[in-house]
Amino acid sequence: MSKDIILETHDLKKYFKIKGGRVVKAVDGVSIQVERGKTLGLAGESGCGKSTLGRTLIRIYEPSGGAITLNGKDVSGKSTKRFRQELARSIQMIFQDPYACLNPRMTVSQIISEGWDLNRDIHMTPAEKKERVLGLLQTVGLNKEHANRFPHEFSGGQRQRIGIARALSMHPELIICDEPISALDVSIQAQVMNLLLNLQREQQLSYIFVAHDLSMVRYISDTVAVMYLGSIMEYASNGELYGHPQHPYTKALFSAIPVANPKTEKKRNRIQLEGEIPSPINAPKGCKFCTRCPYAKPVCHEKPPALKECAPGHLVACHLVNE
Repeated sequence: MSKDIILETHDLKKYFKIKGGRVVKAVDGVSIQVERGKTLGLAGESGCGKSTLGRTLIRIYEPSGGAITLNGKDVSGKSTKRFRQELARSIQMIFQDPYACLNPRMTVSQIISEGWDLNRDIHMTPAEKKERVLGLLQTVGLNKEHANRFPHEFSGGQRQRIGIARALSMHPELIICDEPISALDVSIQAQVMNLLLNLQREQQLSYIFVAHDLSMVRYISDTVAVMYLGSIMEYASNGELYGHPQHPYTKALFSAIPVANPKTEKKRNRIQLEGEIPSPINAPKGCKFCTRCPYAKPVCHEKPPALKECAPGHLVACHLVNE
């Protein structure tokens, strides 16, 4: 049975030019697929390009190369105002910082309805807008009394719920969750995660879930891509990746996931990576992980590994695995 793919990228790149004519390769040849109604998790250390990839997909950043396909249509071309309005009805984003992503001078009602006012294809009367705003607030666990308040009157968890309501306001098919719980208290994180899962079941939403918390990625994702220095190191289904990690980088990341049982945790051997992450301005010539990999061979320093299938649906970019 063929997969129902809502979004796909092929060799997607996002480079930033900086002083001295140098280039930061934030996203360097990424190819992913997102199934309809499913969640793709993007995992990796801070600075690996996860958030930049998400912002490139939603066209906050212009791609430097490659292709983005949404529902079979290429959406990586030139961005115009009309194009962004149409794209906003298909893809929305929940941002990492609930304190910075909301306009402090706008009420909650204005924040949620802003997209309708900016999109000329959406026509609603003031009464219809009010009813829709109140419905969205109820959907994300807030009260109708919150509609006329300002962002500073809410806690971090409540602000993130407002951000989720804003994303839902355009009836999107795909939502990019850019570390939506990293700035929240641990007790609130579970509430927001369960809200996202409930919304996905009720509205058949597709997610790209960006996080460095691997336990949260495991909790919500159907498929997981592990990124390092702008490239994908390993790509597989949730169960396959967490059950049989192949890349040395993935194994090191997973060894850092804490276990709830103190006795088991004490016996575990954590893989300690030596050295610093190379600069994306001057990444290694071969495998980007070769400078920190304890198993690196000469070929790893000379030739970048291709992302190849080591098991059905399990892709790995490693000379050691694919030799």
